Amino acid sequence: MKFSDLFLPKIARSDPKVRIAAVKKEQDTVVLQKVIENDSDPDVRAAAQTRIEELSAVSNQ
Repeated sequence: MKFSDLFLPKIARSDPKVRIAAVKKEQDTVVLQKVIENDSDPDVRAAAQTRIEELSAVSNQ
């Protein structure tokens, strides 16, 4: 973990595992869409896409 990570939200940290964990808890689809568009790690992007699908399924019930 970088020192600067201490001042960032978990979804913006340098460690992809931390970002994935944050994505799995995120409720805001706008934030998740930004992760899909901007994150450098394909696993983080995939987790964000899965999370959007989960939130969409819940809201459609």
